[in-house]
Amino acid sequence: MGESSSTTAVAESPAAAPLALPAYCNGVLTWNTAWTAFEDEVLKLVNQKRAAGATCGGVAKPAVPAVTFDERLRCASRVHSQDMGTNNFMGHNGSNGSTPWQRMTNAGYVWRAASENVAAGYATPAAVVDGWMKSTGHCNNIMGANVKNLGVGYFYAPSSTYKHYWTQDFGAQ
Repeated sequence: MGESSSTTAVAESPAAAPLALPAYCNGVLTWNTAWTAFEDEVLKLVNQKRAAGATCGGVAKPAVPAVTFDERLRCASRVHSQDMGTNNFMGHNGSNGSTPWQRMTNAGYVWRAASENVAAGYATPAAVVDGWMKSTGHCNNIMGANVKNLGVGYFYAPSSTYKHYWTQDFGAQ
């Protein structure tokens, strides 16, 4: 069984960043194709959940529009999943103290609303999405009508505690 955590912020955007991916993303631009397929599957599953509506912590959530893929949010998510797997931890703050919002900004995403789900130990996209949907905070992030974009990062670290590391970064500009 995996573990997961979520966090949400709605705030004014930090300083504007360029649309092209910055050097911050260079270490995650080339990625294992199976991992990329996992990331793409999570996006698909999330949009299926959003289209169907859900119950989060006993509260009915109506169907909401699909989120669209964002390469900058994928970068931020991959950077964090890689960090968690490489440094054998799970949490929202990076091993260098970075927050989800700093990572999104570093990846060039100018956000006005943002949220993050992380998880570890889930071996498949279906398992991690199911785990997130069973948690009130994660489910609320997935069903959030205030977010429009999503990037997913998956990293496999076979010698670590959890082996499978997942990050979802949601945002709206």
